[in-house]
Amino acid sequence: MASFALAISFGLPLAWAGTPTVEPETVPDVLIRQHGTRLPKVAPVEEDYARNCQGCHGHEGHSVTEVPRLQGRAGWFTHTREGRAYLVQVPNVQQAALSDERLATMLNWLLAQFSSEQLKPGFEPYSAAEVHALRAQPLESVIARRREVIDGLVRAGVIPDATALAFSLEPGRY
Repeated sequence: MASFALAISFGLPLAWAGTPTVEPETVPDVLIRQHGTRLPKVAPVEEDYARNCQGCHGHEGHSVTEVPRLQGRAGWFTHTREGRAYLVQVPNVQQAALSDERLATMLNWLLAQFSSEQLKPGFEPYSAAEVHALRAQPLESVIARRREVIDGLVRAGVIPDATALAFSLEPGRY
């Protein structure tokens, strides 16, 4: 039931014709029930994203400039072993209150949803076993590791320069 509240609080679009919806009387919010508002059903993977990522990264994979953009960018990280590991080892991903299987599913969904064009050709989806192994290797410094990974993507010719994955936590830094 919490997913319905998430749909409202994160501004997901109201249901449209042909979209499976939730019956208003099953929603705990009294205003929803009183007004008979129909809400779109939210898939479990979308609910996991909403609960664990959307607050910072937005419902479309981007939000404020201080937060790394997922949309049109996250897929680039899959081109190197280090980048692939980094996506799992970012602290809020690594420490997400999700099983390894659900986290792998969410990461694969996120990459397909927001950055499919940037994925490594022949991208192998994350498995629960891979996520489990990578979660056991915490990063000492997220910023230093991000810098190393992005420099590796530049050296490999995956991205033209570091600005392709920049965000403005510090001007001129990534």
